Amino acid sequence: MRNEKEVIQTVLDVADNDEAVRAVIRTDFLPKRKYEYYNFCFVVNDTEKYDRNVFEKCFGERILLYRGDKNYPDLFPNNTKAHLMVFSDAITIAITVMDREAFLARYNGEKGHENVWIGDTYQKILDKDGMLPEIERLDEKQTWYAGKPSEEEFIGTCNEFWWVMKTFAEYTLRKELPSAMFYLNVSVRDLLNRMIKWYLFLQAGQPIDMGILDSNMEKLMSEELFLLYKQTYPTAEYVRIWDAFDAVVKLWNVTGNAVAGHCGYDYSADTEKQMLSLIKDLREDQN
Repeated sequence: MRNEKEVIQTVLDVADNDEAVRAVIRTDFLPKRKYEYYNFCFVVNDTEKYDRNVFEKCFGERILLYRGDKNYPDLFPNNTKAHLMVFSDAITIAITVMDREAFLARYNGEKGHENVWIGDTYQKILDKDGMLPEIERLDEKQTWYAGKPSEEEFIGTCNEFWWVMKTFAEYTLRKELPSAMFYLNVSVRDLLNRMIKWYLFLQAGQPIDMGILDSNMEKLMSEELFLLYKQTYPTAEYVRIWDAFDAVVKLWNVTGNAVAGHCGYDYSADTEKQMLSLIKDLREDQN
């Protein structure tokens, strides 16, 4: 496997020899991460050139090219191309190509450009024309969380949670596994994670670093609560899915009550009691 110095030099050689590339910014400065993954922005004067397969032979023996901008165009601003490449020596190089205006909008965190999948660390390593300001941000900031719900937001989230829990239960009762697991691992989990983040921030009393895709959750939660969180991930056996349902309910109750108490809101225990009674009746009718 090539080392970091070799990869950086290869990228700079390609950029130096490409007249369309005017600047290169490295964007992969994540803590405790091995540098077999390298992420760059190429600031160019002709983005359409990079809609083609221009990097096929530039960086080594490539075994995979994934074009994120092709699969998910709505996630990428105009004049942006994304080449995510894996090479035979296990090196991964991701190159996001954009014009100067698109890059500066991303660097400045303008709406529509924040994306925790990409990250927001920056170090300018090439600027042929002095076209960019001084750029260096080696600490991730997008993963820091400081959210306190309004009363309307809190109540709306609780109501949505019980709606999707009922739907999750119905798919499980009909033994429609893909739909049940989708609701659990997307619809339900998104709301559960939202409540947990409110809880963690309010407990800490200061901004917390959730990590990319909330990867720091285990570090931030108590051992007891994270054990309960792990139980929300079931196997595909229906009895285990119901165990996960029960774990979600318990975790939601603990964190939801804590958030409500901290903010002075009504948790609406009656809604929880009635919805659980309704779902219990559905389960009994099924049997």
